[in-house]
Amino acid sequence: MKISDVIGILKAERNLKRTPSGRPIVEHAVEAINASLSDEKNWDMEVMKCINCCIIISGLLVPEGCVNCGSKDLTTEI
Repeated sequence: MKISDVIGILKAERNLKRTPSGRPIVEHAVEAINASLSDEKNWDMEVMKCINCCIIISGLLVPEGCVNCGSKDLTTEI
């Protein structure tokens, strides 16, 4: 999926400070979500989902693992 396909999910994650599975989102991850939403030029990039905490975020922002829980287990299967 592309970032443009999950804008609603990203906004819900930011506003509720929860992942789609209900896990809490740390402030650093909220800042990353805000960066994903504000960078409209990259809305055609793939999103990643953390297997551990289930956060959905731009693939550009997770080169070394999940920004929320630190897990290295990420997938594009959403």
